[in-house]
Amino acid sequence: MAASLEDLLNDNAGVWWGAKIAGATVDPVRADRHGHWFLAEHDGATYDVLLCSFGTGRALSSLAQHTDRASAMNAAGRVQLPVGGCTVDGHDALLIWPHAALVPLDASLGLCDQFRAAGRVLATLEPWATPPVERRWNDALATVEQRLGASTLWRAPHDRVTVGLPDVQLSLHSLVEGYEGPRFRPLPRTVDEALTGVLGRRPGLAHAMALEGEAVEAGRAADEGGPRGWFAAWSEGAPSAWSRPRAQSTYRGGLWIWRYADVMRWRGRALAWDDEDLQAATKTWLEDVDRLQARLGVLRMWRSLLWLGAAGVAAAWYAHALDALSQGPSLVLAAASMAVGAGGWLRYRAAEPGPF
Repeated sequence: MAASLEDLLNDNAGVWWGAKIAGATVDPVRADRHGHWFLAEHDGATYDVLLCSFGTGRALSSLAQHTDRASAMNAAGRVQLPVGGCTVDGHDALLIWPHAALVPLDASLGLCDQFRAAGRVLATLEPWATPPVERRWNDALATVEQRLGASTLWRAPHDRVTVGLPDVQLSLHSLVEGYEGPRFRPLPRTVDEALTGVLGRRPGLAHAMALEGEAVEAGRAADEGGPRGWFAAWSEGAPSAWSRPRAQSTYRGGLWIWRYADVMRWRGRALAWDDEDLQAATKTWLEDVDRLQARLGVLRMWRSLLWLGAAGVAAAWYAHALDALSQGPSLVLAAASMAVGAGGWLRYRAAEPGPF
């Protein structure tokens, strides 16, 4: 990752792929957590060039080089993948896009439209989805908790329709202008995201909650129906199964487990860049997680009444079969046991914390 911009552009370092712009006129534009941005002129065309500051893998260039997946995403009309770049030691070092103006995340940006577009973009990747890997996701969360020294602990079983998608990073902060509306420009991970993000094949819900976090952080929590309205729009674009009630169930992780994963990512950013305000905000949110988990623990006690009721029914049957109880008392015991089990189960389902 120590190669210079000139060496990379002129193919004197690393492994080049896609469009080449050797000999281009390059001017610096800005720097951010991803690296240094340049505006390049080559053969009458203008390009945006990112010189990455850190080696965080080559997921983005790999996705762009999978022609079938890239074509499917581009067909949605709301994404702009890189057209070329260079990798060094297995990491994206330089990435090139056709020039497009940035779209700011301000009051003029229609959030529901962006969430709906994100759902459509992710839906194009459904043919390459894989079954849920709850153990890998839970292990990744455990690693993040350990790295951040967090006192929280959350594991989830996930629904079977919560499938993993090819690795891609969508963000409301990297939108650029397009013919059909703002387009998502996927970017490589920042160093703090690589250390604290749940890497690899995340499900669509994880992407939706990451976008929700950005919108809330930008101060737009009450706009266009808030998180509930944004998720409804995202669900219109994404496959319907991804947002079915069972997939949203808090008992199975649902939306809250991915909000938790996203806040852990924000927490890592706050610590990496010494952002005291963000540290305080994420600490407050994680304190609420403790209360939510305590509530879930109490509710699972209600669910245990279902097993108590089943045991009572079994005891009534065996007692009658062994002539320990006559038919009348056996029926009373069975009915009471069924009532206890049903009451506990109904209480458990009715008191489930909602996704919003």
